[in-house]
Amino acid sequence: MYNEGERLEDGDGGDGDYAVTPQDVFAARARLAGVVHRTPFKGSRTLSERFGASIYLKLENLQRTGSYKIRGAYNKLATLPEPQRARGVIAASAGNHAQGVAWSARTFGVPCIIVMPETAPLAKIQATESYGARVVLHGKGYDDAYEHALRLAEREGYTFVHAFDDPAVIAGQGTVAVEMWEDVKDLDLVLVPVGGGGLISGIAVALKFLRPDVRVVGVQAQGAPALALSFRAGRRIVLSDVHTIADGIAVRAPGEITFRLIRDLVDDFVVVRETDIVRAISFALEREKLLLEGAGAVTLAALLAAADALGVRGKTVGLVLSGGNIDLTRLSTLLARAAQDEEERKGETPPSPAPERTSRDAPEVHEISP
Repeated sequence: MYNEGERLEDGDGGDGDYAVTPQDVFAARARLAGVVHRTPFKGSRTLSERFGASIYLKLENLQRTGSYKIRGAYNKLATLPEPQRARGVIAASAGNHAQGVAWSARTFGVPCIIVMPETAPLAKIQATESYGARVVLHGKGYDDAYEHALRLAEREGYTFVHAFDDPAVIAGQGTVAVEMWEDVKDLDLVLVPVGGGGLISGIAVALKFLRPDVRVVGVQAQGAPALALSFRAGRRIVLSDVHTIADGIAVRAPGEITFRLIRDLVDDFVVVRETDIVRAISFALEREKLLLEGAGAVTLAALLAAADALGVRGKTVGLVLSGGNIDLTRLSTLLARAAQDEEERKGETPPSPAPERTSRDAPEVHEISP
């Protein structure tokens, strides 16, 4: 299925020698106070009764710009020296990171360029432009946009803001965990959506300090399981391609910094199917009255499909619902698909198995360069 990737040097980022510390997360929390929303960590009676557990939902879909990404973006800009920040910032993204960086740049009053693939949805282009960023369309996918953004950063003298593999970004994302712990201190298990690993890295750094016994489990989509596979292999690997409705976590390779943190601090991964994600989006809207995008629904998908495997009964469980930016046309299509799937489940079709810990149908994987 895949070739082994680069094996990181023993001890590189291990034994507590991390690029991000709990103190970095706490400092980020102070910077973000009064800037981002302190989102609700809401108990779900429906889910708690269904699974015999205390289930709490961290509603980052209610965050400014509609996702947690603003936390890391703002913290990154806040930690830049003022002259460097004033020259401008640049990022590559077709989604939530773009809006987080654009909003933060507007707040600081600095120039901002966002490079998006030419295939980016018009709604996301317009949303990013509404925050004052200059959007540049380049290439067929994220990789093309990323490389072009790096070239522009060098040419214009702008600072590149990575979506996940940056200590300040990771620390900002980790503030989600601090709020969760402040609200519910006896957490036994936390489920976190994972793409490149910035969110789960920050959460693990903070939670393992505040509550060492908590289990932190990452959730990936079956069509984009780069970090789940890397976690199992013990080394970073890169996928040839990714395909998932959870486009916010459709990442081909984990970051260097994030992988080291995840390798040492995260307890496990589960991989959910597309049908489970669709079901979770529908369930959230119908039962919890919450609008979620695909990436924001994967933790709920894991709970609905694999509660027994996760061992949630009798536990206090937190689910990070990371975002709610979904196109209404796409939402309509997915809800219709969920209704059809539900009708099939009510018929003679036997229930499908729970999500696997790794994906049998994962995309081809190649060796990653150092």
